[in-house]
Amino acid sequence: MIDCHISFPNPLTHLLHIQLKFDVRDQSSIDFILPAWRPGRYELAPFVENIQRFKSTDESDKSLNWEKTRPNIWTVNCDKSKEITINYQYYANKMDAGNSVLDDRQIYINFINCIFFTKVHSDEPINLTLEIPQDYSISCSLRSTSFGQLKADDYLQLVDSPILASPDLRILRYAVEEYNFSIAILGDCPFSDEKIIEDFKSFTESQIDVMGGFPTKQYDFIVQSLDYTHYHGVEHQNSTILVLGPNDEANKDAYYEKLMGVASHELFHTWNVTRIRPKEMSPYQFDKETMTKTGFVTEGFTTYYGDWFLKQSGVFNQQEYFKELNTLFDRHFENYGRHESTLIQSSLNLWVDGYKNLFPSKKVSIYVKGALCSLILDLTIRRNTNNDSSLIDVVKNLYKKYTFEQGGYTQKQVYETLENTGGASMKPLLHTLYETTESLDTYLKEALFFVGCDLISKPSTNELTSKLGVKCQNNKIAEIAPKSYPEKLLSVGDEILELNGSKFETENIVVTDQNQLKIKRGSRILDILVPITPDTYYNSFKIEAKENASPEQLKNLSLWLGNI
Repeated sequence: MIDCHISFPNPLTHLLHIQLKFDVRDQSSIDFILPAWRPGRYELAPFVENIQRFKSTDESDKSLNWEKTRPNIWTVNCDKSKEITINYQYYANKMDAGNSVLDDRQIYINFINCIFFTKVHSDEPINLTLEIPQDYSISCSLRSTSFGQLKADDYLQLVDSPILASPDLRILRYAVEEYNFSIAILGDCPFSDEKIIEDFKSFTESQIDVMGGFPTKQYDFIVQSLDYTHYHGVEHQNSTILVLGPNDEANKDAYYEKLMGVASHELFHTWNVTRIRPKEMSPYQFDKETMTKTGFVTEGFTTYYGDWFLKQSGVFNQQEYFKELNTLFDRHFENYGRHESTLIQSSLNLWVDGYKNLFPSKKVSIYVKGALCSLILDLTIRRNTNNDSSLIDVVKNLYKKYTFEQGGYTQKQVYETLENTGGASMKPLLHTLYETTESLDTYLKEALFFVGCDLISKPSTNELTSKLGVKCQNNKIAEIAPKSYPEKLLSVGDEILELNGSKFETENIVVTDQNQLKIKRGSRILDILVPITPDTYYNSFKIEAKENASPEQLKNLSLWLGNI
């Protein structure tokens, strides 16, 4: 048994005071490792920068020597000790779904940020004690033995079970069949408890019905509802953290779309990722990068089905669901990185450049392109099987054969499962979607035709963007379309002062055949003549139902979206 004790002497310092005790008999030295990344975020994380005042002692409280042997590893000389205690502090003051915050009204901890592990002790049970004030309510999926006393079967369960405690926490509950759910909310929410429970229960019922059960008897939604803009969610085996805002009345509609979208997405992760998992992550290896080619499964399938289940359950109507698809279309087709990297290359390169929006764009999103490829595959499988099968059957088969406990899946095994479900014609399609940079528009149009819909392209209403290929933020050029004529004349970072003799404003821009720009580049003021060309850039795309759809197409649409 490992003992872990966490106290909070002064919450205003945001410092967690942590003590860990390990049995270390017959070991000359031991490596204490802080995770280098966390599940749900496929990039290295700087948790180690928050560690302070590390010290180690033996069972007699004698200090033991230690040294840093890697950025996230402390190697302690055991010196014939039977027990080692390490004490340290962790600075917890970063609000998102994967980090931790301590202040005078909340204790919010993702244990993967701040709890060391050793390769010798990672399978041992952990007795966790937190000095939580008695007037606080607690949401955590770990087994509780008494107030502030929790138990984890092993290190993996501990770091997969975040905690939120606060005197302001309110907890809503509902049940679906024999499965129990809670929604713990910290912060204001512009909707009634009844409305939240009704819609959460609807998409939960839909997912459980389609998947044929649920992997855990108790599941917790833990919601940080903020008064500023934020949107983030992280999956765990028996819970999820959702962080979003702003939560004011003026933004209530957008807030609710975010809440439903991220909650349904993370609930589907209960199957896909927390259980169905790539071979490279079965089990997780937290001490180093874990690269995988199959981000199109982990996040592509999940992004697609998170929204799809909102339509299936009636939380979204068809128009609202199409709005979500349109957002994906725009995000993908406005990203010129789609010409530079395949989906598999982009999945691997998450560990190189993380989730940053870089210019020039050089990658696609495993969430966005992954979801659009999932849409194509779902409708293709439905067409090939006369609606007898769909992409969800692929997910179910992966769940039967390739959970992390069974060793996970490889790219080849995913392809085989897709081909077994949708037929041999899937093989070249999979190659195109995942291993080439070929444009998706033709494949989307073909797939959507099966359900009586079309993909419509329209130019941007901003003529600087549509006709010159230039995007601005606060009058500064943020992006220039590759291979456009302005790429020869302008640079990202240039500040546009005037356009055709008038002060430059980002609204209601009208360009002419020849456009005189006065720009500031560094300390220089330059006059540059930029002509337009016949090309257009950054077109928007949207899905539209065909007015003349056939009865067969309308039937397919209903079967796809649950309209019957």
